[in-house]
Amino acid sequence: MVSVRKALIPVFVMTAGMTHAQDFGFQVSNGISLEQYVVKQQETLFSASGPSASSNTSNTFSVIAQVGDRNNASSSIVGSTNAGTLVLQGGNDNTAVAAIQNSPGSVIAQAQLGSNNNSVAAIVGGANNGIATVQIGNSLDSSVALVNSQNTQVVYGQAGQGYTGGIIIKNAPSGTVVRLN
Repeated sequence: MVSVRKALIPVFVMTAGMTHAQDFGFQVSNGISLEQYVVKQQETLFSASGPSASSNTSNTFSVIAQVGDRNNASSSIVGSTNAGTLVLQGGNDNTAVAAIQNSPGSVIAQAQLGSNNNSVAAIVGGANNGIATVQIGNSLDSSVALVNSQNTQVVYGQAGQGYTGGIIIKNAPSGTVVRLN
């Protein structure tokens, strides 16, 4: 297994005439290449309304638990047997979207604590993948996607206020583990 460890890479962002820096650490194993990573302050990425869960596949599960006011969540599982999603939100005005399409045995878990947070997680193609995202703070946005990967795990954590981050991983080799915080 090839392992690369990069830690504390400062990412500078210019917004409204001010420069902000955030330490960023990540670990990649099994020779995967990172195709996209962005950290910056910005407006809300999207808005959704009402909690919902849909599935047209057998042996799937979707759990949405929310505490607070004006939280929204949706979950969709299509063509993915033995797949599931879990969304936990505490606070106000949080939005989460979880989608699994044509990826049997895959799981998405999202947790958000705070206010005005947005989380999007998607797994498309492949099999037996997992995404876990955690956001603690306010005005945080994350987008995580796995495309056509096998037995790949992504763990994404973000804390603080006013940051946006995301990653898209395509065609990851079996056994790949990516941790971002």
